Amino acid sequence: MENVVYILGAGFSAPLGLPVMSNFVSKSKDMYFNTDGKYDYFNEVFQLIERMSYIKNYYDSNLFNIEEILSILEMSNFLNGDKDKQLFIDYISEVINYYTPKIQKRKLPGNFQDFIMGARKSVHNSYGNFIASLLKLVFKRNEGQITYEVNKHLGYNYSLISLNYDRVIENYIDHLSKVFTPKDEIKIINSINNYDDLANQIALCKLHGCVEKQNIIPPTWNKNSNDKLLQTWQLADTVLREANHIRIIGYSLPVTDSYIIYLLKSSILNCKHLKTIDVITLDNDGQTKKNYDEFIDYNYYRFQNKNILDYFATIKSEFDKNNRSSSTSSGYKFNSLEKAHKIFMDK
Repeated sequence: MENVVYILGAGFSAPLGLPVMSNFVSKSKDMYFNTDGKYDYFNEVFQLIERMSYIKNYYDSNLFNIEEILSILEMSNFLNGDKDKQLFIDYISEVINYYTPKIQKRKLPGNFQDFIMGARKSVHNSYGNFIASLLKLVFKRNEGQITYEVNKHLGYNYSLISLNYDRVIENYIDHLSKVFTPKDEIKIINSINNYDDLANQIALCKLHGCVEKQNIIPPTWNKNSNDKLLQTWQLADTVLREANHIRIIGYSLPVTDSYIIYLLKSSILNCKHLKTIDVITLDNDGQTKKNYDEFIDYNYYRFQNKNILDYFATIKSEFDKNNRSSSTSSGYKFNSLEKAHKIFMDK
């Protein structure tokens, strides 16, 4: 059994319209000015950011980066018990939830396999094909019902490490169980205490916390302040140690993010058989590839300067070919991810 770990950065969720660090504040101001008083408390946040600009009189500080603001507030809260941190966490959660698109439940046509998450050419369907592939699902039509089950003999297990606060992955998995009839329950695990085998479950390690649980932390320090989050980090370390393939999507590896660099370095100490490290992310000025080239010193490392939607399109194309060339009596199988990944990385 081959173990594949996907590490997801902000570029993974960005095509859905979720804000990234560079436009988070501006998108929140759109919410503030375009809604009828619902987000009035945002004005307190904007005043807080303006007040923090005093820092720039003495130190270099990027106050357009919400994670830098959160890190400063975390330190202040740790030392002085300030309430500004919780205000800012509420603000982050509201903005992310506002921009996370809803997946509409709809009546499925006869060729339902082309509409797992929505219209064939929609961005939701692109993500849906990727999620169904990670879960190794097989869809079948039985007496008017469309069921899905897990292909336990595929030969690959998939795990996810997310650097995002959003619920994109969880929303797609929830949608599947609402639209189709599951024969196998898909379990999402996020703690080392729940880790067993990955036959019917998928590890989702959200290193910075989640908007749903209101346990958002800055990416820079103080990880031990939250025991449950520590268990998530321990799970991430475990899946990385067991990984045969690491795939990094939509993450620029900024030099300030030393924590993820040390997590990867620490996990390799006990890694049994890592075979490949692949990176897929947009790189407009060459700096991102430079960051990775300086960090990864391995013969089987590859970098693709591509959009995540290009990757999804290759997965969909291979799914179509696979299911056209095989009998559908055994169901529509999302088992082409490895072939699609190879084709994409070899381009």
